[in-house]
Amino acid sequence: MMAPRAPRPRYVPILALPYWGTIGPFVESAVAECMQVGERRERDLFAAATPMVLWAWQSRGASLQRRKIFRRSMIEQFIHLGMPGSPPGTQATYRSALWRMTEILNPAGLLGGHRPIPRSQPTSPYSTEEIAELYSWAKAQGTPARCRNALALLCFGLGAGLATRELLDVRDTDISIDIDAHGDFAARVVVWRDRPRVVPFRTEWTRTLATVMTGAAGQGWVFRPGRTSTSPGQVTDFLTRNRTQLDVRPSRMRTTWLLEHLTEGMPAADLLTISGLQNYAALDKIAALRPQPFGSKKSLKNF
Repeated sequence: MMAPRAPRPRYVPILALPYWGTIGPFVESAVAECMQVGERRERDLFAAATPMVLWAWQSRGASLQRRKIFRRSMIEQFIHLGMPGSPPGTQATYRSALWRMTEILNPAGLLGGHRPIPRSQPTSPYSTEEIAELYSWAKAQGTPARCRNALALLCFGLGAGLATRELLDVRDTDISIDIDAHGDFAARVVVWRDRPRVVPFRTEWTRTLATVMTGAAGQGWVFRPGRTSTSPGQVTDFLTRNRTQLDVRPSRMRTTWLLEHLTEGMPAADLLTISGLQNYAALDKIAALRPQPFGSKKSLKNF
């Protein structure tokens, strides 16, 4: 006789947990119906629908009815007013999921236009003090696994300047670490996604990376091993469960990494190669974040 199959883990809405008894049945019903179409992952639907429903119910006093919640005007209000500080990429991801849910649950609610999400501007880099706070935050995680994941996030972001979708794809076999005769570490990571390249880690992060990799060998994905797939929300989910007040963002880590290399005088052409950026204009925007002008007023292409 076969053993009964273990029940599928329920979605745990960390931030909405105090209100789940009220909004939970509504959200679960909506997600269940959308899952019958089978185009989106259940967790991605929950990640977008839960904060939107909570915001609409709390901030707009909307009743828990599909025609009131799942409509274009409510989605647009949530995207532009209910997600302060969220990166444009996250806003676009949530909007896409919510539109698809509305197409299924309340097609008439999609009538009308929408406001464009503004183009992202370079995020401000972390200061030395803020980097120290991030490192302390990572080391203070409640379990060894969470500590290793947090340190991996910092190594990939501040040490190699990887974008969120890139760091999620890194496997243990993509990283090489060498030790010279003086005991100094040198590390590189191979990025396979849209912009294939080999990226050297900044020296100050190689020892931390070596510590991370001692527990990552044979685990497959380095950040949050044990996953069966990758999605941008996996970083957000990890950070949400920690409930830190610090601004922990891979995009801001990448900006810091780029600016550090520019400040140290790395040739712009070389930085384009290891960063995966396509043009000098992108580096011009990063260089403009320096407290003092970088070089002359000329474009970095002239360096």
